[in-house]
Amino acid sequence: MNIRQKILWLLTAGVTETIGEIPRNRFISGSTPTPDKKPSALRTLDPTDIASEQAHLLAEKATDLAELYRLRATFNECPLKKTAAHTINGRGSLSPRVLCLTEAPDTADDRIGILFAGEAGILLDKMLAAIGLNLSQNTYVSSLVPWRPPGNRNPTESELAMCRPFWEKEIELLRPHIILLLGSGAASALIGIDSLPKARSAWHDYKGIPVCATISPTVLLKSQIHRRPAWEDLKKLKARLDN
Repeated sequence: MNIRQKILWLLTAGVTETIGEIPRNRFISGSTPTPDKKPSALRTLDPTDIASEQAHLLAEKATDLAELYRLRATFNECPLKKTAAHTINGRGSLSPRVLCLTEAPDTADDRIGILFAGEAGILLDKMLAAIGLNLSQNTYVSSLVPWRPPGNRNPTESELAMCRPFWEKEIELLRPHIILLLGSGAASALIGIDSLPKARSAWHDYKGIPVCATISPTVLLKSQIHRRPAWEDLKKLKARLDN
């Protein structure tokens, strides 16, 4: 039985927490655990693994986006949910040619409850319009984590792992022709490339879907020096769409 099977069995049995690291036979009077005893299987269960498996069980129940978002809203294991004002869903065309993925909502998004609600959203709309894309007809935007991290920090690996089953199911349900990754965080999580220049330099693949990466609109607002490289990325995307 591997670690995933152990977690699934324990969750199905109703286990929600671990108590103690060493097995103890409570039918024997005076039984006390000793350091040389073999640790129980529960010791190997990481809280992130348990939370990820719970997310997986919820995500697998969804047959459409509305149900997926409803089920995700019941998921309370990710600590980011406790500090965010809103659980922020994706938006746009439900039959997208392009799915734009960012890492997490920012302050403006969390305040209003809509992804890309502020200046970054206005810029993204302009970027998409420049190559014939828009949210009402052929594009969808979403984030890997639906809650704003405190101080707009990057989500941790643990937080991304807990949310992974939800965005994997989201991509499965949307079935976009192409995925556009907005920023290094999204590139690292989806295609495992930490370097944004490296991610931008070539096309990639996610379960048969072509993937390209570009600079986040948030970064473009802070430094116009990146706008020309971002435009080159968009032209590459348009050429792929046209072909």
